[in-house]
Amino acid sequence: MLHETFRLSDGTSWTPCGEPGEGPQVEGMVVDPQHDVLYAAQEDVGVWRIPLQREAFGRPVLIDRVREFGRDATYDPETEECTVSAIPHPDSGTHLSADAEGLTSVRHRNRSVTLIVSSQGDNRFVEYTLRGRYLRTFTVAAGAVDSVEHSDGTAVTTAPLGPRFPTGLLVVHDGENTPAETADGEVRENTNFKLVPWSS
Repeated sequence: MLHETFRLSDGTSWTPCGEPGEGPQVEGMVVDPQHDVLYAAQEDVGVWRIPLQREAFGRPVLIDRVREFGRDATYDPETEECTVSAIPHPDSGTHLSADAEGLTSVRHRNRSVTLIVSSQGDNRFVEYTLRGRYLRTFTVAAGAVDSVEHSDGTAVTTAPLGPRFPTGLLVVHDGENTPAETADGEVRENTNFKLVPWSS
């Protein structure tokens, strides 16, 4: 359904870099039931808006692209990572860094709905309107616990959840839980979730 090769504005074709034989994966999805729309984050591509119809999907529209979109890249089988050219392409995005990961929607108290996307490549989260207009970028910085890096996704509720979260809760996956070692010097390879008051 989603593209694996893209026609660029300069007339060339571009295929996202990845492990040979594998196309760019969809990592996060969320549905807007009010408007019958599916939003999908495709790791090395960006965020898609896909109308839902009774027996089929409508035409997908790419509402934002990752910064790596359209750029030359080379796959390294030893590291299983892609080295991306430092030269941006005119079709590259400006807000998301690959991988585009988890997606969630936020229903605000004024009844508006926005999207939050995990921009894993730069440890940020990006918020958009449902039509894809950029609103803001934020991070989850260190406070009582460590900051959030390499997040696979997020979820939000704006419902009051007691005295600690009276305006709702933002939950984010933290891919690099620190410190990396315990006080005894034991390596701690784990991830966890960070809970943030939505008012923050």
